[in-house]
Amino acid sequence: MTETQCAGPCAADDDLRVIVDSHARRLDGLEDDVDTLKSGQSAMMERLISIEAQGQERERNRAAQAQDMRNALTSLTQQLAEQTGAQKRQNQLAEDSLHRWRKLAVIAGLLCTVGAAVGSTLLSDQEVASTIWVHWLHLREPWDMPVQGASHAGP
Repeated sequence: MTETQCAGPCAADDDLRVIVDSHARRLDGLEDDVDTLKSGQSAMMERLISIEAQGQERERNRAAQAQDMRNALTSLTQQLAEQTGAQKRQNQLAEDSLHRWRKLAVIAGLLCTVGAAVGSTLLSDQEVASTIWVHWLHLREPWDMPVQGASHAGP
């Protein structure tokens, strides 16, 4: 600035240059500080993005593990249901077989009882017994067999 431009006493040109140089150095320092802050902020943003990506990856892994666990539980439940159903079916078949054997045993018992009743009734009649022993089986009647050692003397 020249003296004609100054309203008051003007500083010398040398004084102004010193002040401007001082301000320039301060501005350079501030710009360096701002650049340092910006690079730190960029590093922090990159770190934050990295942490966020890791968190998302962990969440995906947890979701996949949870899905695998649900699938395994579903499969296990299905296998248990199939096993239970197969056991119920085997039990039902065994029960049906037992029921059938019981029916056969009752029928066989009834037939044996009726056969024994008819046989005892028929064999108690001497004429029927004689017919069975002599005519059908061609044997001697058991009551007509001689006792060994005893002789019959007739009158």
